[in-house]
Amino acid sequence: MELSDRIGNNEWCQSCLKRRVNNGYSQCLFCQRKMTKETIDYYKVGYKDGFAAEEVNMITFDSHKADEIEKQQISKVPEKSKYDYATGFLDGKNEYQDQSSMDAAFGFDF
Repeated sequence: MELSDRIGNNEWCQSCLKRRVNNGYSQCLFCQRKMTKETIDYYKVGYKDGFAAEEVNMITFDSHKADEIEKQQISKVPEKSKYDYATGFLDGKNEYQDQSSMDAAFGFDF
């Protein structure tokens, strides 16, 4: 199984991604970390990445770093979660743009 397919899959330890974990285990036998029921919310991950990428774009005077960040990060996202990640990324970018527009309108410094 590909490493990218293990991300977000409850059957694999989400800390080390090297050990398959059955429901009865309370910790991973490879890395010894306690298992949690929590899974990755790729919309939130994409939102944070999009917000940060747009901030980088603003600081570097629109050098298209956001596109590079999105391409690099989305390659790590499992196929079934790519839509959630892309939606979150776009929402994060838009939120930063809205926030910076409001700051500029009211005269706040960046």
